Parts: sequence; structure tokens; C-alpha cells
Amino acid sequence: NIESNKKIFFGDLSLKLPIDFKKDNFTGLEKLFRDVKGEPYSITVIEKILDEIDLITITEQFESVKANVIEEVISDKINLIFQIEDTEKLFVEKINIFGNNITNENVIRNQLLLDEGDPYNQILSKKSINNIKGLNFFKSVKSEILEGSNPETKILNIEVEEKATGEISAGAGVGTSGGTVMFGVKENNYLGKGIALNTNLGISDTKIKGLFSVTNPNFRNTDREINTTIESSTLDYMTLSGYKSTRTGFSLGTSFEQYDDLFVSPKISTYYEKISTSSNASENKQKQQGDYFETLFTYGLTVNKLNQNFQPSEGFRSTFSQTIPIYSADDVTLEHVINAEKYLTYAENLVFSAKLYAKAVNSINEDVRVSKRAFIPSRRLRGFTAGKVGPIDGGEFIGGNYASALNLTTDLPIMNEVQSIDFNFFFDAANVWGVDYSELIDDSKLRTSTGVGVDWFTPIGPLTMSLSIPLTKEHTDETESLRFNIGTSF
Repeated sequence: NIESNKKIFFGDLSLKLPIDFKKDNFTGLEKLFRDVKGEPYSITVIEKILDEIDLITITEQFESVKANVIEEVISDKINLIFQIEDTEKLFVEKINIFGNNITNENVIRNQLLLDEGDPYNQILSKKSINNIKGLNFFKSVKSEILEGSNPETKILNIEVEEKATGEISAGAGVGTSGGTVMFGVKENNYLGKGIALNTNLGISDTKIKGLFSVTNPNFRNTDREINTTIESSTLDYMTLSGYKSTRTGFSLGTSFEQYDDLFVSPKISTYYEKISTSSNASENKQKQQGDYFETLFTYGLTVNKLNQNFQPSEGFRSTFSQTIPIYSADDVTLEHVINAEKYLTYAENLVFSAKLYAKAVNSINEDVRVSKRAFIPSRRLRGFTAGKVGPIDGGEFIGGNYASALNLTTDLPIMNEVQSIDFNFFFDAANVWGVDYSELIDDSKLRTSTGVGVDWFTPIGPLTMSLSIPLTKEHTDETESLRFNIGTSF
């Protein structure tokens, strides 16, 4: 028999600090206390407060602290006192790692936030284990804290169980315009060094694109990521609108944390492109026929306040990037991109996310080259065929000078008892507009769609599927109701 009890609400929430702690460091926490006062009691809120205390104590270098909660229930309200106390200062004597038969030990140690000789901190120890799990190289990661050779030291034992880190993936989209297929092979832990190799090929009626990339997340133990990419793509609209583009090039970039949670990502890339046209091409495309060689500099600034990079549930991340030509013989095109995402947990572990995408492409001396125009990425506008929305010239979707998208997603409480299947409900809104060489063919109508998605870890590999319904569209847009991807490991 289950008997309901009266609902409890948050009453007064307060913080009790040691005498040598500065109260100014905890102003954000006190604001959180004010926000939740009067709200229904939730264990999720308590965990959020404790996580905030953990974050503050790490930021302010309070190595040895613990937090206790004192509860007082009066009628239908619960008063809470969060008491932070200094604990006995202990030190890490030794860290042992077991079970890594393939992965180099230094790859694992690079994820640790504490080292031998450091003051022992339980918060940093747990975050280190989560970092190792986030590598996605191991089936399981277990840790054990043992007493050291004297009462003031601890020994941390970490045991990992390795798993296959190679991935073979295939994807397809089915819609009103036909189909698209994708195939890729990826190795996330090449030679046990944590190096990621990625190659993929995408084919549609009018486009072929291939890519090969190598990413070293800790180049020569500098904590800096080095990535190299070689790619080639062909857009063939010769039959439809008399134009074909072939673009080949490579890039070399790095990424590092300049300040706390602020990451910088500079990159140098070089491309050769050839544009061919026929008599069916418009006058503007015929003017752009020829060979192009250019060297570009791209930089990105990222603020990352997510609680975790893998499947985040709280926090936000925003990125601004800009591409500037270093050398370009014919056109000088500037590209600006903004990506922002926000995650919020509500109703006991249900996650809501909001993502924003915006892109602007403008040329200083000429019209933007047809192959550089802005399009909406396929994952940003489900329910529509990728690249088949927006302005049309001569029967061809030419993209625009500007593109933007908003994506709202929330989990659905369906089959929660099955941990390998996640359902979500989404709403997408996007637009492509601006044609610098002609105002007559501009298209600024908002496209929207809604639907459900499924993420399923099947016995043969992960399956991602979405079923979408367009809500607003132009009659020229090409829709795609079903999209799925499936992969396996080796």
C-alpha cells in the first residue's frame, strides 16, 4: 500500500563556513538559495547545490573540505543548513593503474586532476575517474582508496577494462528527393596512444564528399590538441543548372585551454577549387568559372561551462569562430559562425536542451563564391533534405549569405526501465537568406519541423533515428521524413 504524504517546500537555506573562508566566493550559491526558496522539495536541487559547493571549493583551492546538510522540517517547509568543514589534510602517496593492456598509461594519467604528492581531494578524485570514463576507451572504470604507508597518505588504485575502440558507421536519409548514404570508419585509440583516426564518405545525387582526419589530444604531453584533416568534395549540378565544383585541401590546427573554461582553437587550411560551367549556367555562375587557390586562417573561442562533455545535463557552451583569408587571388570572403547550447535538468533527470546556430558569409570585393555560401547543417533542421532549402537560382539551391537555426529538445519518459533506449521530442526552426548578387531570388521564410528521435544502443552498435513532420516550409523545399544512422565496433 502506498499512502501519499503532504508536499514539502524549501524554506530557509543557509551556508555555514569555516572562519577563514571568504563569503564573497559563495555569492552565486546564495543566489541559488533565494531562487529555490518556496519551490517544491527535490533531491535534484540538493544535488545541484552540492555540485555547486564542490565547484567553488575546487576553484578556490580548498583542498581538504567536506559538506554536511542539517535538516529541519517545520510544517510543510524544510530548512537546510549546508555546513562546510575543514578535514584532515591527506596526501596522495601513489596512484596505481591496472588492466590497460592496449592503452598507454600516460593516456590515462593525463586525465587525472591530482598526482602523487598532491593533497588528497575526494572531489578531484571522482572527477578524475569521470574523465577516464569520458575517454570511452573502457568498458568499466573502478577505483579504490587504500591507506598509505603512514596515516597522512592515501593510495589510489584504478582498474580499467578495455573494449573495442574502432567504429564502423553507416547512415541514410529518405525523403521526397530520393536518398543520401554515408559510410565511415573511425579508430578512437590508435596504437593505444589516444589518437583518433576518422574517415568518412557521403554520397547523394549531386554531392560526393570524403574526409580523413587525425587528432592527437595531447601532443608531446603539452596538453594541446593537434588535428590534421585532408578532404575532397564534388558538387555536380551540371545537368540541373550547368555548374560543377571540385574542392580539395588540407588543414592543420590546435586547441588548448587558455584560461579556466576558455578554449582557443587556431587553424591554417589550404584549398584548391575548380569551378566548371556550361551554357545552362546563369550569368553569375559563368563569371565564377575558373581555378581558385587560397590559404585561410580560422580561429575559435569557446567558453565551456558544461557539467560534463559527454551527455551533459547542466550548464552551457558557446563558440565563436571566424575565417580570414591569408592569401586569395580572386575573392576575399569573411566567415563568422556562432554556436551556443544550454542544458537544464528538470523533473528528476529529464534533460532539456536549447541550441543556437548562426552563420554569416560576406565577400569584400566580389560576390560570395557559390561553393562558399551558407547552408543549414542537416542535424540542425530535421524533416528537410540537407542543402535543399532556401534561395533557388536556375532550379538549384544556392544557399545564402546568412543562415540560422534554433533546436529545442527534451527527453520523453518512455521505457525508462530500459537504459539502452532514449526517446526525445524536438522542435527545429531555421532559415537561409541573403543573395548578394540578386535581391529578386532572396528567400527569408522560416522553416520549422517537429518530431521524435530515438537513440538505441543495439547489440550490433548504436542506432540513431528521427521521424519528422515539417510545420512551415516553402513549396520549393525538399522534405525528408525519416533519417537514421547505425554503427558497430571492431
